[in-house]
Amino acid sequence: MQRLVYVGTHLLAWRLGWLTWIAAAVSLLWFYWWWRDRVGASYVPLILGGLGLVADVTAELILVVGGVETYIATSPFAFALTGGVANGLYTLCGIGLTLATPLEAWERAWAVVMWTAGIALSVGALANIPVITAGATAILFALFCPWCLYLAVKLR
Repeated sequence: MQRLVYVGTHLLAWRLGWLTWIAAAVSLLWFYWWWRDRVGASYVPLILGGLGLVADVTAELILVVGGVETYIATSPFAFALTGGVANGLYTLCGIGLTLATPLEAWERAWAVVMWTAGIALSVGALANIPVITAGATAILFALFCPWCLYLAVKLR
């Protein structure tokens, strides 16, 4: 209910937030493409990542366009699509690229924890268990952001 009130009273901020998230999704796919080029991996992970982007943008446009009038009816589907489906596909893409990357044991351990959090996030979103989704998101972002910087240095 609090989110519905927020959407109704802060519609522009709500929409700008989701449009920013779309930009983040595009940058994620760009990063995956760069990573794939550096390690010579198959394009299969990128196909999964691209499907994740389609799911993500679809979900976020549902949230942007609908606003408060359709929030109650559409938000459960949109949140399952972005958090569950899109994130799951992004995670599978990341796992595929990780498997194709020459890494040391400690780097693989980092990746295992990170991608396990990605899987947990998707499960939490699909099962509509906010505490799992939030906790897994925190772990995933805390590990994935430095991972991107680490790979940028390692693979340049």
